[in-house]
Amino acid sequence: MAIYQNGALRGCACALALNLLITPGAISPLQIPDPLPLNWCLDRANAANPSLEATSAEADAARAGIGSAGRLEDPRFGYEVVNLPTGDFDLDSTPMSGHQLSLQQKLPVPGLLSGQKAAAHATAEAAEAALEDHRARIAASIERAWSSLAFAQRALEITDQNLELLRQFREIAETKYRVGSGLQQDVLRAQVELTTLLGERLRREALLKQSEAALAALLDLPTGRELPRTEDLDQQSAIPELPDLLARIDAASPLLREQRARIEAAEKRVRTTELEGYPDVDLRVGYRIRQDSGSDPVNGQDFLSAGFTLRLPVDRGKWTSKVAEERARLRKTKAEYRASFAMLGDEIRVAHSQLVQADAEVELLVTGLLPQAHQSLESSRSGYQVARIDFLSLLDSEIRVFEAELRLVRARASRRASFAQLEASLGEVLR
Repeated sequence: MAIYQNGALRGCACALALNLLITPGAISPLQIPDPLPLNWCLDRANAANPSLEATSAEADAARAGIGSAGRLEDPRFGYEVVNLPTGDFDLDSTPMSGHQLSLQQKLPVPGLLSGQKAAAHATAEAAEAALEDHRARIAASIERAWSSLAFAQRALEITDQNLELLRQFREIAETKYRVGSGLQQDVLRAQVELTTLLGERLRREALLKQSEAALAALLDLPTGRELPRTEDLDQQSAIPELPDLLARIDAASPLLREQRARIEAAEKRVRTTELEGYPDVDLRVGYRIRQDSGSDPVNGQDFLSAGFTLRLPVDRGKWTSKVAEERARLRKTKAEYRASFAMLGDEIRVAHSQLVQADAEVELLVTGLLPQAHQSLESSRSGYQVARIDFLSLLDSEIRVFEAELRLVRARASRRASFAQLEASLGEVLR
């Protein structure tokens, strides 16, 4: 009976443990704030984005490499039995036999180790700048994805609002048709527009899923995770002047700092490669432990020896080729710097023009087009109910409001995305 009870208890414990493992919510899931703020997404990306983690690990490796650069090679200790007679294998039979201990150290040409250390420092600086640049570009990608999600969510909401409005228009048209003051074609036209907008809603839903997936991937969230509604898209920061932005590229851009550090590292490697083509020296110190054999003129005293080995770099073609290889890499790095400078200038010009355009469109829509469209819609609705205008004019007014609302949301999302790209290209926070 006791055995049975113990087995039953074990079974219950196992079942409970399995239930905890497979039951959703047994382990507290990641809590995503609602509404979803951009700052939370940026913090999450800094902690979890795999691409950013890889770049951070590369920077850590470069920093760690400084400690091993520019150091002497480890000394070598040697032991050998010297002048052992093969007749009796007796170390005491001859005064030349003994145990030989040696210590050897390689000494490179002066300037080589300091050059390697300087190259490692420059490489670490380049890796740090690359991490800063990558972090800025990930932040821009996060804001673009967040803005796209915000647009998709609001576009779907606007579509639903317009679906409800179209249903009201259809009911008005049906009511007028039933009482003989309306046309059947108005009812049919309302149904066609409603069906068309339902198809548009399906596309909006697909865009929403795509936007959620794109942002979730950047945040390293589980696949299929639904994201809450984002915070407000509107952002009022002033647009900086383009000439000032272009003048600050070289000083501000972490990408260009990375390229300059890589140029410095390449220059140091050219110099160290040249120095490697000069002779280096191996110093040796030996100590022979001997026994007195009776015929030894120094009565078995130990022997001390010292010497050196000089490496002779006689194959000059090999070293000439290595130096040429490093010089070619230096030219490549300098060319990449010039290309990066031109690329950043182009990115800043494009992002600035897009930002100015989006800002102007937001201003136009907020202060002019959208209020006018809403006013026109209200006037058309009143006019249609009293038969002063036809149904097509009413639908046209409704479509204009729908399009203006979508344009406003799209322009605000574009403004944020353009600002983010501008900051990523320059390497500075501008808001």
